[in-house]
Amino acid sequence: MENPDALVHKVGRKIAELRRKAGLTQEELAEKLGVGWRYVSRAERGENLTLQTMVKIANALGVRVKALLNEPRNVAIKTGRPRKRR
Repeated sequence: MENPDALVHKVGRKIAELRRKAGLTQEELAEKLGVGWRYVSRAERGENLTLQTMVKIANALGVRVKALLNEPRNVAIKTGRPRKRR
C-alpha cells in the first residue's frame, strides 16, 4: 500500500525535477500559474497538493498529470528563495 505522505512528497520532487528540466525557476513557474513563488515552493515540498493544483502545474509545465506520478530521479532539491537570473 502507498503511504499518502510519501506519495505527495514524491510528486513534489517530480514537480521540481520537471520544472528544472523545462528551464524554469520557481518564480517563472509561479508567473505561468498566476501565483507567488512560495506556492510553487510549497508544492515542490509536497505541501497542500490537491488534484486541482497538480493539473494546473502539469499544464504549466506542458506535461500530463500522470508524469507527476512517475518516480523522481534521485536529485537534491535546493530549498529557499530562488535567485533572480542576471
